[in-house]
Amino acid sequence: MTAEPVTTWRTYPFTRTSPTEPPPELAEVRRAEPVAKVRLWDGSTAWLATRYEDVQRTLKDPKISSDTTRPGFPQASATAAEFRKGQRVFVRMDAPKHDEHRLMLTADFTVKHVRDYRPYLDAMIDELFDAMEAKQAAGGAVDMVEDFALIVPSRVITRLLDLPSEDSEFFLDRVKTSMSLDSTPEQAAQSGADTLAYFARTIDERSTGDGQDLISRLVRDRVITGQLTSEELQHMLHLVLVGGFDTTANMIALGTLVFLQHPDQIALLRERQDLVPNAVEELLRYLSVAHHVAYRQAKEDTRIADQPVASGDSVIAPLIAANHDPEAFPDPERFDITRDARGHVAFGYGIHQCLGQALARVELQAVFCKLFERFPHLALAAPADTLRFRNSIIYGVEALPVTL
Repeated sequence: MTAEPVTTWRTYPFTRTSPTEPPPELAEVRRAEPVAKVRLWDGSTAWLATRYEDVQRTLKDPKISSDTTRPGFPQASATAAEFRKGQRVFVRMDAPKHDEHRLMLTADFTVKHVRDYRPYLDAMIDELFDAMEAKQAAGGAVDMVEDFALIVPSRVITRLLDLPSEDSEFFLDRVKTSMSLDSTPEQAAQSGADTLAYFARTIDERSTGDGQDLISRLVRDRVITGQLTSEELQHMLHLVLVGGFDTTANMIALGTLVFLQHPDQIALLRERQDLVPNAVEELLRYLSVAHHVAYRQAKEDTRIADQPVASGDSVIAPLIAANHDPEAFPDPERFDITRDARGHVAFGYGIHQCLGQALARVELQAVFCKLFERFPHLALAAPADTLRFRNSIIYGVEALPVTL
C-alpha cells in the first residue's frame, strides 16, 4: 500500500527578523505560491493572499465576510478571538448593516471636519515638546512612547468624545491589554468588559440634555430613536477609542524610529517641508502597523486569483504583504519619502477601510512637520538592538528612549 503524501503548511502569523520590516516569509510565499494555505494557532487552515492585487480583491469581495460571529471565523490567536468575540460593531459586519452603522459616524471623520483639529494639535505638540525638554534638562530620561506618542492621540480622542482627560490612563491600560497577544484571553475579555462598562455609564449620563458632542448626538439621534441599542453604541465607541489611540500612537513612535534609522530622509524632510504629507503616506506603507487584521471567511464559493476558495474557508489578506509587493511598490524595503505611496492599503481597502484615516493623517502630519524642526539632533538613547517590540494586533515599540 502506498502512503498518502503528507502536506506541510507554514504556520501563520510569520515571525519578523527585522523590527521595522515584514516577515521575510511573506516575500517567499509571494514568489512561490501567491495564494497559499497556512496553518493557524488552533490547527485550522486559511488561504493567505500575499500580492497587492489579490489583497485588494479579497477585501472588496462581497462573497468574503468580516462577520466574526460566523462559526469557524479565523483569528490571530486565542486572545484575539476572545477580544473580538461578540463584538457588535460595523467593522465586524457585512453590508448592508455595516453601511448603516458606519454612516452614523462618517460626518465626524470627514477630511474637512478633522482638519479643524490642526490648531489644537499644533499647540498641544509644542506643549509636549516643552515638557520633554524640561524633563531632559532636569536629568530625566525622555521616552517618545510615554512622553509623546501615547499622549497625542489620547488627548485627541478624549476631546472628540468629550471625555475627561484624566481618564486617558484608564483607556490606555485597557486598550494595551485588549490588543496585546501576550495577554491571556481572560485578561483581554476583562479589559474589553471594563471599557464597555465605562461607555455604558457615559451613555446613561448623556441620555438627557442637548449636548453637541459625538456621544450625546449618537444617544439622542440613534439610541433613543431605536436605530441603535445601547450595547451597539458601546461597541461603536470602543472601536473609536481603540482605533483612535492604538494605531496612531504606534505610528508616531515607530515612524520616529524609522526616520532615526534613515538620517538622509530627516535631512530631506527638513529641507523640503512640502514632503510631509508624502512622508506620512510612505511611513504608513512601510510600517503597516495593523499587521494582524484583515482576517476573513468566505460565505460563498469564490476565487482569489486562480485559487478556488470554498464557502466556509478562512482567508487572510495581510495589509503589510500588499504594501511590500514589489509589483506595486518597487524596491519596497527602501524607505523613501519621495515615493508616491498613496496607493497603499495601510488603512484597509473596500467598505471596511479605516473610518478614522483622515484624522490619523492630520495627527501624523502635525507631528512630523514639527518633530525634526524642533529637535534636529534627536537620537536614540539606547542601542537599537535593545528595543522591545509589541506582540500585539497593532505593531509597535514598547519604549523609545531618546536624547533631544
